[in-house]
Amino acid sequence: MAETQLQKTSGKERMNDKIVNLMQFSRKAGKLVSGLEACIRGINHQQIRLLIVAEDTSDRTKNNIIRSNNSNSNPVKMIFTGTQREISYALGLPVTGVFGISDKNFAAKIMEYWQMTHSGGSFADTSS
Repeated sequence: MAETQLQKTSGKERMNDKIVNLMQFSRKAGKLVSGLEACIRGINHQQIRLLIVAEDTSDRTKNNIIRSNNSNSNPVKMIFTGTQREISYALGLPVTGVFGISDKNFAAKIMEYWQMTHSGGSFADTSS
């Protein structure tokens, strides 16, 4: 089974403003998918390039998205950051914990900012 890469922020750390701004731009451009079911559909159709999951998302939802991502022939990177309320409020969306970026350029830039601000973060294998 393919491996998925995850990164987590430390508990109280706030989301990077540049990442939030890029998520807002991707929403305006129609390249942001929000919600568990929509992200799973996007993964199955290989439209998602990056998954952003809120840290306070339930374990069941996290396990569902990880399982769906691992069953994909080409799993996407996932980052766990922020809270559902923080991310949803910044994007002007109803409270949800799973967001997908479907544009490769937005996804690459978000990962670049993520790696610059979280250089101490580590990748974890989620395959079982």
